[in-house]
Amino acid sequence: MLDVAVVFGGWTAVLVVSNITEEFKRSNERSLVMVAVAALTTLAIMERRGLYAGRPALPRTEEISRVFVAVGGGASAIAVSAAFLDWHIGAREILIGAVGVFGCRSLLRGLIRALAAEIPGADRPESVVIVGTGYEACELAELIVDHPESRFSLAGVVGNLSVAERSGLVDRWIGPTGRLIELMHQHEVTGAIVTANGFRGEQFRSITQQLFRSGYDVHLTTGVSRMGEGRFDVRSLSHEPLIVMERNRIRRSHLWAKRAIDLIGASIAMLVAAPIMAIVAALIWLEDRGPIIYTAHRAGRRGQFFPMYKFRSMVTNADELKEEMEAGNERTGPLFKMSNDPRITRIGRFIRETSIDELPQLINVIKGDMSLVGPRPALPEEEAVFDEELRDRFEVRPGITGLWQVEARSNAAFNAYRRLDLHYVENWTLSLDFHILLATVEQLIVTLALLPVRLLRRSAPAADGVAPGTSPVDRRRPAGIAATEDVVIDLRDRSRARLAARAESGGDPPIEHDPVAPSISAARPD
Repeated sequence: MLDVAVVFGGWTAVLVVSNITEEFKRSNERSLVMVAVAALTTLAIMERRGLYAGRPALPRTEEISRVFVAVGGGASAIAVSAAFLDWHIGAREILIGAVGVFGCRSLLRGLIRALAAEIPGADRPESVVIVGTGYEACELAELIVDHPESRFSLAGVVGNLSVAERSGLVDRWIGPTGRLIELMHQHEVTGAIVTANGFRGEQFRSITQQLFRSGYDVHLTTGVSRMGEGRFDVRSLSHEPLIVMERNRIRRSHLWAKRAIDLIGASIAMLVAAPIMAIVAALIWLEDRGPIIYTAHRAGRRGQFFPMYKFRSMVTNADELKEEMEAGNERTGPLFKMSNDPRITRIGRFIRETSIDELPQLINVIKGDMSLVGPRPALPEEEAVFDEELRDRFEVRPGITGLWQVEARSNAAFNAYRRLDLHYVENWTLSLDFHILLATVEQLIVTLALLPVRLLRRSAPAADGVAPGTSPVDRRRPAGIAATEDVVIDLRDRSRARLAARAESGGDPPIEHDPVAPSISAARPD
């Protein structure tokens, strides 16, 4: 309903209400026909592109990409219709209408997404089971747990118990595949995710057919990770589906174009943001007469360190206090974050909420140390303990914004950070950068719109007189101490444990041996 209102309303405002085209050149009746053509085409493409397919929820950058294509299709439909019917329409009308519809639709959906995250229970996830208990199932279980924004919740895994023990899934195991349908009824799930590497052909076919006959949704994994959806193509081999995976071909001209976009974009942004930066610099200095710029050494391309600039958002001795803050860490792995870090200054709270503190990094972009889009710049302590796989992120320049920042910045799981950074490096294209930049703009506008609500909620006293979200560290911290830059604590993540277990067992676990009889719901001894 929101999309119908935005699409019809946006095109009506431009083609009918505005005075861009005089009435004597095109009647209102013809304008309304064009509105209908554009709106219906846009909505049809949105539906065709899976924007109303439900769960799992589309990632933000993927949703923006599909909306962009749909709105472009609606604008093209107007141009073709006007040319075919010989009705007058200007290019300016089409451009303003397309930009307006795309911008309003993206911002309103972003606002709804943010409001749903603020209200507990506003968006109930769909409960699913994973069929399979090997390492692929283990990674999939972590993916669902680490990304609640996907709107999936994990009821458990179904499969061979001994394999589940070897892959670390015994705590999530709820039964064997012989009782799959019975277990799904028992746990009131709505669908199943079947792992591609968990079963032989006959078992695989039998499981999916039983699920279909029982009325359940079936999701199949591909057996590979870190591959963007756009690199898969389903083709027919004598009416049997064949998945083709394409190489990500990066041309030198694309790298030059990325660097040119960085230089032009950062220069324009510096000019536009200069008044804001001057005001923020003055406020930082007036608050405590301390340094305005915080310089931190970060690992960049090929692991080489560079001085990264930020507006100082914490007290001047924040680095000396960071060890005392470890007990209040809300993140996993090497990342550090506290909702109410007591070292953050008053102006620092605002510039961190709005990401204004990162504007000086535009200087790093112009110097060539960073890019507008890329993985998050890593701290020296992080770089020292990154494993070989994660060091692939150093193949590209770090960015002011990136896939992790727009998709899962508030996600506490280090695995989400790791997965999204590696996905970006593996699947980089100029188009992906463009969609990340659009998602960043949407995120910033939504953040500014919700900032008063968040500040009021944060300042409201809780029942015990302590502000909501305040950690025990805040209660004992003297007033006036402010926040930290990112701090590393530990890198002992679950992926290392899985690799160690895999090495110890001599490779991947065997294919599951739960026999799947003609009736998969028949009970089998564990």
